[in-house]
Amino acid sequence: MSPQEKAKELVDLFTVIGLQQRNEGIQCAILSVDKILEVVSSKSVSNEFWIMYYEQVKKEIELL
Repeated sequence: MSPQEKAKELVDLFTVIGLQQRNEGIQCAILSVDKILEVVSSKSVSNEFWIMYYEQVKKEIELL
């Protein structure tokens, strides 16, 4: 799944589950990606691909 597709999926997920404002869905998606990056970055194994992927997802969310 491309970063653009993942960004849209996350925003749609948080918007559909009862949040009335798309901006709130976007903020929730950004918080989720930040948490994913925190976990991936803390692992001792190199997760450079996932870090780059989710950083791009976050940028795409911010463009929505």
